Amino acid sequence: MTRIPLSLRALTLLTAAVLAYAHYLVFMVVPNEKTMGAIQRIFYFHVGSAMASSLCFGVVFIAAIFFLRSNKIQFDALSVAAGEVGFLFCTIVLLSGMIWGHTAWNTWFRFEPRLVTFLFLWLIFLTFVLLRLFGDPARIAKHSAVLGILGAVTVPLMIYSIKLLPAAAQLHPQVIEQQGLKDPSFILALNVMMLGCILLATLFVVIRYKIEMLSYGKRP
Repeated sequence: MTRIPLSLRALTLLTAAVLAYAHYLVFMVVPNEKTMGAIQRIFYFHVGSAMASSLCFGVVFIAAIFFLRSNKIQFDALSVAAGEVGFLFCTIVLLSGMIWGHTAWNTWFRFEPRLVTFLFLWLIFLTFVLLRLFGDPARIAKHSAVLGILGAVTVPLMIYSIKLLPAAAQLHPQVIEQQGLKDPSFILALNVMMLGCILLATLFVVIRYKIEMLSYGKRP
């Protein structure tokens, strides 16, 4: 039986502790937002997952470039791990945003720049995941590296796409940019939840990376 490294156990415990505190803040400390009410609490999970997915896609970008330059399997494994975990958190962002949007706009989706570009980002990494499952084994690593880079460069486009519209026409809320969190408990809960999501994503990437590295030894 393989012994779990001390560093991985420590990361697991730290992640669990931070997420437990974050949930306590979100559900027990933070008051209901006066306009949105209780549904506003989904904001913390939405933003935290968005931050985690963006960082994962940044790792994909770096790992994919290093793989294309060196052809080392370690970089391919890291790209796969970060891409899959990033897609998981990206899906959470998409679903939580749809739930919030249905309450705020009475529709699940609107063709607004940030929402459309984020959907495009999600579709790219859905393709990334499917490519790793069904692509040509001889070319899958290079193809997914190129696709991962394409997806990663979509992130800044998605973040700043909302600036393409005048302020009066922007539907997607810019709570952080416009300093809309006035209560200190809002800010604390958001920061702790973002840290928790980043730690959880890191934990998942480390575990997925180890699994991917083990799988290389089993391939023909």
